[in-house]
Amino acid sequence: MDSAMPLSRFRQNVVNVLKHVPGAALLFALVPLLVLGYLGWYYYGAQHIDQALYALRQENIRIPPQPDWISANILEEVFNDARLDRISLLDPNANASIAQAFEANVWVKFTSRVSKSAGGLVEVDLVYRRPLAMVYWESPDSSPSAEETDKGFYCVDEDGIVLPTHNFDREEVLQYFLIYAQGAPAGESGMPYADIRVQQALTLCRFLENDRVALGLQDIVVDQRPATRGTSPWFLRIFTVDKPPREILWGHAPDAETPHEPKASEKRQRLIAWLNQAGSRGGPWSIDLTRQAPN
Repeated sequence: MDSAMPLSRFRQNVVNVLKHVPGAALLFALVPLLVLGYLGWYYYGAQHIDQALYALRQENIRIPPQPDWISANILEEVFNDARLDRISLLDPNANASIAQAFEANVWVKFTSRVSKSAGGLVEVDLVYRRPLAMVYWESPDSSPSAEETDKGFYCVDEDGIVLPTHNFDREEVLQYFLIYAQGAPAGESGMPYADIRVQQALTLCRFLENDRVALGLQDIVVDQRPATRGTSPWFLRIFTVDKPPREILWGHAPDAETPHEPKASEKRQRLIAWLNQAGSRGGPWSIDLTRQAPN
């Protein structure tokens, strides 16, 4: 008790002295404000200054030129949708965040590199998705007089990913393979087309893509045939752009042939030779490539 009394009296004496010092009350009021102000600047003020000076700006981002088949403004879409203006270039994770933002766009296949340079410039190297085919879809409830919204084409790339179809008009649709699989479900943008028949047809589209224009190939129709054990039931037919179209019974998709069916490379050679001959003589109008070529 005796040792505590002098300390208590000392505190009381200090308070009494401060009461007679001008502005002492103001000093006591300012100390908490100064402390709070310092903490506020430490945790928030510097962050806002950093945001103002080093925030990523849309006009400072460089991406590869968009191909003709993309009508949307990819840079603007990604910048706004991902709120890239919130990213600070001083953030060590900035490059990864920018790459992820672009890869979230349906038209971007992948981002290979993000690099920063002086002046706040950011270069994003990316690969765009490329349309390969159009898949015909029709609502199960469609009637002959159905609205256009009940039927139409879904655009898919070489990986079978559904792309935004509204980017294409009627004439542009005809610049790709047209896949027909009866009862094919609707596609969802940015997702794989969930139909095995479409995937089989896309395998053939990839194989013949470089020949499409030269050979006048257009429609690929997927039929179902009885299958033996270990074989696919899906048969593919190809139709050309001729009027009337020429029909090619291709058979199974490449790498899915039966043991007695010619391989895709042999079929392609026969197809090219047949179309060249048919084109010069005006016929015939169909060929079956599932059978071995006659000697």
